[in-house]
Amino acid sequence: MKRLITILSVVLLLASCASKKVAGDGSDTTGLSKTQKSEQQAFLKRVLDNQVQARNIVAGADLRLVAGNKDFSCDGKISMRRDEVIRLQLLLPIIRTEVARIDFTPDYVLLVDRFHKEYIKASYKDVSFLADNGLSFYSLQALFWNQLFLPGEKTVNEQMLHRFTCGLADMATTVPVGFKNGNMEYQWKASKSTAQITGAGANYDSAAHGKSSLVWTYDNFRSFDGRQFPLSQQFAVSTAVTGRQQTVQLTVKMSSPKNSADWDTTTQLSGKYKKIEAQDILKKLMSIQ
Repeated sequence: MKRLITILSVVLLLASCASKKVAGDGSDTTGLSKTQKSEQQAFLKRVLDNQVQARNIVAGADLRLVAGNKDFSCDGKISMRRDEVIRLQLLLPIIRTEVARIDFTPDYVLLVDRFHKEYIKASYKDVSFLADNGLSFYSLQALFWNQLFLPGEKTVNEQMLHRFTCGLADMATTVPVGFKNGNMEYQWKASKSTAQITGAGANYDSAAHGKSSLVWTYDNFRSFDGRQFPLSQQFAVSTAVTGRQQTVQLTVKMSSPKNSADWDTTTQLSGKYKKIEAQDILKKLMSIQ
């Protein structure tokens, strides 16, 4: 279970990597007619309008994580409050006792190991790889909430849509949406008929940290708070940040989502818990076989 906790935290940390604040708009509409540009913006507006507007998403979750030759599954719970926290809790089967939790907030990451009474609490700048890449809580939030995002921005509004590229094609059923900023390249896939995001991804290439990629897929859409929301989400991170290329995949299958505000976004720990240095996360990742 401790290995599962460590790997899970690393997957989410690497998945939330984003580049520094944007200087330009990153789009390239060279050669497009006014009509084509208008059609692209109209489609992107449909994608934007599909965003779930609820402030909270709370759901049970089945978690499965595959890292190298390791394959872990456990019960869990996911609790998200917009712009405040993304929380994953790992639970013992049947009795549903919490053994670990991971909190992502705009200011810090908190990993709690209930079994060993240990925790890591770090600001994003405390982990050099994450700080170097301008990690953003808001990019991770957008991925979990099935939304577009722009590095350095909390949200995407209609006035920002011109920053994205959009590959509308007559015969295509899926529309690629993209954004490039420095060493980072972001991609989304959206259904042409519904404008629902069905996948997302990012590629990063750096002389300092090597190549990293993220592939995020969405499935099992259900009505939630007047919008369609994917109860099944799977993401895979491939990275060379530890000095060798590694791939980790996490599948989250949610059930019975609710827009519930009856929970505390701040985790309080007693003096019995021992703090572990933030850099230990990446050191432990290197031991995964």
